[in-house]
Amino acid sequence: MASASASFSASSLSALTPTTSPHSLSPIHHLITIKLTRDNYLLWKAQIVPYLKGNHLFGFIDGTQTPPPEFLPLTTTEPNHSPPNPNFLFWQTQDQLILSALISSLSENILAYVVKCSTSHEVWTTLECMFTTQSRARSMNIHYQLATLKKGDSSIADYFHKFTHLTDTLAAVAQPLPPHEALSFLLAGLGSDYDSLVTSVKTQVLPMSFDDLYGHMLSHELRLAQNQPTVDLSNVSANFTNKNYSTRGGRGGCHPSTYSSNRGGRSSFNPNRGRGIWLRDVFCCKGRVSMGCILFPLSPLKDFLLLVHFLVSALHSPTGTLV
Repeated sequence: MASASASFSASSLSALTPTTSPHSLSPIHHLITIKLTRDNYLLWKAQIVPYLKGNHLFGFIDGTQTPPPEFLPLTTTEPNHSPPNPNFLFWQTQDQLILSALISSLSENILAYVVKCSTSHEVWTTLECMFTTQSRARSMNIHYQLATLKKGDSSIADYFHKFTHLTDTLAAVAQPLPPHEALSFLLAGLGSDYDSLVTSVKTQVLPMSFDDLYGHMLSHELRLAQNQPTVDLSNVSANFTNKNYSTRGGRGGCHPSTYSSNRGGRSSFNPNRGRGIWLRDVFCCKGRVSMGCILFPLSPLKDFLLLVHFLVSALHSPTGTLV
């Protein structure tokens, strides 16, 4: 066991000799642009890990680059004095550079949790335990969010981004969803417009990758947008009538109604007010309302509400006039 430990220490320090200088981490301030807060641990970690691995320094923070003995063994020439180990001094210098780089990437609120840590490994372990515990506490809530996640009126791109953010959070706390469960959550959140796509995916013999499924979802969304019904306005001008329109008729004749709203409380229907499509006119004939010129509102909600008020007033009026 002792020989194995000695060989491991020797191999871990093969790249660290007193004749070489420690890696300088001064450029880290330009590469690590996001400081760690309570809400962005995954983003912060995604910056730190590749940088340290690229410089062959990740072993310092994950504990595989163990420190050598601080002092050399006693010798016969100096039996009462242990000289310092140059390998330990080199390791300590490199570790403190990494520690400084890590601390500089923390926000003030997070720095308070690691102020007593003396090595980069202690800082890394403290942060990992702190955020992993918080993330695991949220795992049940994330499962609930996945179960209730719906596409609704959002785009496929936004819906898929929300879904992957939740699944990535579970994976970061060592609780990744099995592919078939993640696929079930994703398909369940689609609306009825995607029933054909859902059926096609479920009936496939081989499971579909999420990248391929995302592409099919985007294509289906585009097809739905292209098949949206359009309004034919070719005959609108022929049916347009203005507020001076009148009809022939005797005692039982009909008269067109106009509508507008004012502060006095009286209402009249004004076809020239607001933006919209006038299809026909609205007539009040002996207590009966026939749909004639209805404003199909293209603009403000206010115009639509005014139209609804007019129709309700006319329907409840015994004489067919506005109330």
